[in-house]
Amino acid sequence: MSIFSQKLCGYVENASMKVATLSRLSGVERSYIQKMLSGERLPKEYSILLRLAEALMLTPAESSSLRDAYEISKMGESVYSRHMAVKDLLEEADRYLPPAIPSKPSPPRPPHKELPDLMPLEGRIAISDALQSFLAEETSAPEAHLCAVIQPDCMAISQIQIYCLMNPKLRLEHIVCFDRDQPSQENQHYNLRCMRALLPFLLGSYQYSGWFYYDSISAQSSRTSVFPWFILGKNAVFSLSRDCEKAILYTQPQAVALFRRIFEEFRGACSPLFELENTTQSRFWNSSRWTEIQKQMTYSIQFEPCWGFFYTMDMIEQNMLPDLPNRDQILSFFADRQKQITLLEDSQRKNTSFFTPEGIDRFLTTGKTSEIPEALYTPLPVSARAELLRRMLRCVEQGNYTPYLVRSQKLTLPRLLSLFITDEQRLSCSSAHPVFGLYSVIFREKSIVYSIRDFLEYLKDTDMVYSREESVTILQNKLKELERLEAEPAPSAS
Repeated sequence: MSIFSQKLCGYVENASMKVATLSRLSGVERSYIQKMLSGERLPKEYSILLRLAEALMLTPAESSSLRDAYEISKMGESVYSRHMAVKDLLEEADRYLPPAIPSKPSPPRPPHKELPDLMPLEGRIAISDALQSFLAEETSAPEAHLCAVIQPDCMAISQIQIYCLMNPKLRLEHIVCFDRDQPSQENQHYNLRCMRALLPFLLGSYQYSGWFYYDSISAQSSRTSVFPWFILGKNAVFSLSRDCEKAILYTQPQAVALFRRIFEEFRGACSPLFELENTTQSRFWNSSRWTEIQKQMTYSIQFEPCWGFFYTMDMIEQNMLPDLPNRDQILSFFADRQKQITLLEDSQRKNTSFFTPEGIDRFLTTGKTSEIPEALYTPLPVSARAELLRRMLRCVEQGNYTPYLVRSQKLTLPRLLSLFITDEQRLSCSSAHPVFGLYSVIFREKSIVYSIRDFLEYLKDTDMVYSREESVTILQNKLKELERLEAEPAPSAS
């Protein structure tokens, strides 16, 4: 018997309900129910699950448990668990993104203490205190620079992030290991957990550079190397054991120089963790970064739809503020970007988009989009909003755009993070940073890109989204509402 059939049998027994009665109340054929109970069949669609749950008078928790059992039986526990790990990453993304830089002054630099050439440490409290003093000393300089070989799930990462927030000019170079033994039960989602822990660094507008290599995480835990992780500063090195229960602080110049050579040699054997799409507003206008990334966009998921697929330059020129000092440069950027990502004129380019009804309502109500910094344009008039929605629906009819509206009560999408995946297996992550504005990176680690892409393939066939037909109907109704507003006479000036 499958997990689903066991769960369903339990609920039928608890309800003391005969199969014939369940068939009559649910409208599902008796033979079909018997095959589900025996494990021979699974429901063809979610509506059957809902009808069975309603007939059995299941609680919300029981209905959810039955749905989980169905998913596990349908795709296997490992795949289902991976999908749920991606769902958790999306739902928690806003919490992991960094807040605005604190306005409070940084803590005073601790008084300098003469330290021995080698200081052994033991116990988490002693190590945490010593690490805090080490980071405070090493990051207090205006051009502070740290090099780290350390895993994202290590307790030291959260302390490093605090000092990145305190000193935005802090330069951090980081090497991380990703698990190559993805089928192993214990660590099958380890790389996704790493991704979640690295989001604040990837999208926080820090001076962060990352590299990665592959190894067996499960094998690493049994190695004889006692102090594999280290954080290298200008004047000292903080080395940690795998369980972070032991550490050694080195201050001897020869030891610092040796660890620096080790780091540089190791870095040379690793691959870049990501590529920056932009770090400052000036680099945001480098349109060449779109050429490779957006050429064959296949998936996007974000709070509001990507309107860049549907705009034309006349719309941009009409609404761009006329007195911008670099207006011609900005228009040139949008002209290049429009050619590279438009779905209006390129029948070969296809996109499947996931977004929320609340996100599209926000744009249709305000005329503002998170894709463009608000300081550059006036809110789009109702006529322009309606035209963009018409173009979206035209692309749906042409078959090169497929929208799925997300049921927010089933899946909470982050308001600050947008994900785009291309056929070339690149994951582009964009964030609306509270201080620095739009900020984007391209993530290339294959297991994470695959996991998120596979989740989106799975998502369109779940009850977490409206069906394609339902989504199109919702969008058509919203267009009708806008067209009624368009037809209303403008209020006369008093």
